Amino acid sequence: MKNLVKCMVIAAILLFGMASAYAADVAVNMDEAKLKEFVLQVIKENPKLIYDAVNDYVKDQQKTRETQEFDESLKKRVSDTAAENVPVKGSEKAQITIIEYSDFQCPYCSRGAELMQEVLKRYPEKVKIAFKNNPLNFHNMALPAAKAALAAHKQGKFWEYHDLLFQNSAKLSEELFSKFAQDLKLDMTKFEADRKSEEIAKQVETEMNKAKELGLNGTPSFVVNGVIVRGIKGIDYFAKIIDRLLTEPEKK
Repeated sequence: MKNLVKCMVIAAILLFGMASAYAADVAVNMDEAKLKEFVLQVIKENPKLIYDAVNDYVKDQQKTRETQEFDESLKKRVSDTAAENVPVKGSEKAQITIIEYSDFQCPYCSRGAELMQEVLKRYPEKVKIAFKNNPLNFHNMALPAAKAALAAHKQGKFWEYHDLLFQNSAKLSEELFSKFAQDLKLDMTKFEADRKSEEIAKQVETEMNKAKELGLNGTPSFVVNGVIVRGIKGIDYFAKIIDRLLTEPEKK
């Protein structure tokens, strides 16, 4: 807060044409009442310029935090891999694997899925996406949706089913799970049996436990060759990580 006040004082000095060292000292050394009056006067007379000054300050702080987070994430890498039963899309020869931990009932996760598509378009030969489930306990349809998606995966239709779930994330139901399977022309007897199977239940549980072990309590979360990314960061943030990883020497 002190830095924000200083930012506003500096902006006020510049607006009044007082950009000398002496004028700055005078403004900074004002008592609290006079400083408040001074700043309020400037805000009243120049609201847009003050807004721009404060907005630039906030953006600089956010950029600084993201840079620090980026550097820390590269230092503290984790171990996470995609097992054979985990859905994967992208080039088999890709150097970068992004493991996406997601919840089909989470509104932010649908944006996360779109973001992964953007990443694949930018790095079609260098990145592949692996999907793991982390259904949050306050989303009552997230767990059954995860099981239904893995049942579709057993018939080679995971990503199509995945898309339908996210397109309808606000109204998921047992009826829709069956309808999506029918629309994709799945073997319904196998689908219903698979989504209720112990095998799939254990897979979801294993993926949830791994997310917990990694401290990924929210969704979506991503692990990019061991680098953790929490939440939606944007395509450029992922590109920064991917480009850095691609330039690293291979470990022997």
